[in-house]
Parts: sequence; structure tokens; C-alpha cells
Amino acid sequence: MNKDPSRLRSFSHGGRLFWLPALLRVPLQRSLEGHALPVGQLQKLLMDNSFWGRARRLAGLLRCLRGSDVIVSTWDRDDLVAVGRATTDGIYRAVLWDVVVRRDWQGRGAGRAVVNRLLAAPAVRCAERVYAMTTHGKGFYQRLGFHEEGKQHLMLFRKGD
Repeated sequence: MNKDPSRLRSFSHGGRLFWLPALLRVPLQRSLEGHALPVGQLQKLLMDNSFWGRARRLAGLLRCLRGSDVIVSTWDRDDLVAVGRATTDGIYRAVLWDVVVRRDWQGRGAGRAVVNRLLAAPAVRCAERVYAMTTHGKGFYQRLGFHEEGKQHLMLFRKGD
């Protein structure tokens, strides 16, 4: 398979469209946004290319997509190669979530395309600060202009702990 980065195309998806049933949503996404994001393909991408997304089920994915302000996918023709999403209040804070790139496309610009498009989205672009949490992608985010924040601490509350 030819891994030519010039073949990649990125698309933005509206989270509100994920409230629609797939039979309506997929054609509407194609007409409004240029490409549909089938949730089954997203699930496969997460299962095959992330340790944190392996247990995500279709119903949960639909719910998180509905709650996202911006969703970006990157494609090589009909092959989903990267995805990411963001939530934001539109003025003070935005957070990038679930940025994942198919392993055979890593290092070829697919992740950069997703993050750049997320950062350029009006709701994210207006935020004073954009956060990204990562386990293994620190260098990737630093190359895109993010820096490690030493003044803040990531705090985690888990139900049942």
C-alpha cells in the first residue's frame, strides 16, 4: 500500500450529527462535511492502535462523539487513518481527546493533520488554553508547539475508588 501523505484528506465532523441514526447520519455527514465517520471504523481504529481505547463500545463511542465540540478524521481514500476530538467552552479552555493514528501511518503527517485541524476549529481557536493529555505522545505534542505545564497537576477522580 502506498503511504503517500499527499493522499491524506482531513474532515471535520459535527458532534450533534451523532444524535441521528446511522441511516440518516452517514449520508448527511457526507453531504455536509465531505466524508462520513462510521462509528464502527472508529472503534476498530481505537482497538487496533491504542491501549486506552480497546474496551470502548459503540454505544459509548456514540455518546462521547455527541458530547464533542469538534471531531476530525483523516482518510486515505476510504481508509480511516487518524482521528481526534475536542471539547471546549469556546473562550477559556479546550481539551484535545482521543487523538490516535493507525500504526502504519504514524510519522507521515496524519496525526499532525488531525491536531492542526482541531486547533484551527473556531471553538478551539478562541480558547485561551488548549490542553492535551498523553501517555506516550509527549514528543509528538511538543513538535506541534505544546509544552509541559509544571504549574498544574493532573488530578483524577475515579468512580468506585
